[in-house]
Amino acid sequence: MSAVGQARFLLTQITRSAPSTLSFGKRGSHNLWFPDAEFMHEFKKASVVGRVWMPKPTEYEKNVGIDQIFEESSRQPVLSNLSEMHEKPLHYYLLNFGPQHPAAHGVLRLVLELDNEMVMKATPHIGLLHRGTEKLIEYKTYTQAVPYFDRMDYVSMMCNETAFALAVEKLLGIDIPPRAKFIRTLMNELTRIQNHLMGVTTHALDIGAMTPLFWMFEEREKMFEFT
Repeated sequence: MSAVGQARFLLTQITRSAPSTLSFGKRGSHNLWFPDAEFMHEFKKASVVGRVWMPKPTEYEKNVGIDQIFEESSRQPVLSNLSEMHEKPLHYYLLNFGPQHPAAHGVLRLVLELDNEMVMKATPHIGLLHRGTEKLIEYKTYTQAVPYFDRMDYVSMMCNETAFALAVEKLLGIDIPPRAKFIRTLMNELTRIQNHLMGVTTHALDIGAMTPLFWMFEEREKMFEFT
């Protein structure tokens, strides 16, 4: 008997001796088994393990979160290509921008949600800018409180001082002479120019232009001789 004949004879003997392990449904009078539609349906269902019994989790397993895995395994089938697909929650990458960051001008913290290089959400935290100025000047005189307002905007110092001085003058009913008003206005304008120079050059620095920053800083230093 040839090798093919021997293999066919052995396969026939196996199917006759154990038909329940190799066939599904009715085989009829065939000696050889072939997969049919009913078998394919049963084969797909066979991959469903079903609910898995898990032991009661201990306190340590609850603390590390293993009990959630147990609960999910007992509630949903472990493996199935016929079970319902569940949506997975999407979590973006969280990045803290600031408060001490080379590209952050000032004390500002941004919590960024990133999808690769795209910013999906930005949550600002401005509490780091709070210095408690109101509480500090409660125990100071009006003249002693003036330097605190320089720190609110360290690029527009004179403008902040003027705002505080105007409030005190209005509170006390003081009208300063015209010469003082002219000097105050002149100093405010010089400070405003310094502020704009800083703002424009830092925008240029953000796009990679570093040289204009040094050029404009030289011009600002000339104004510091007056302010």
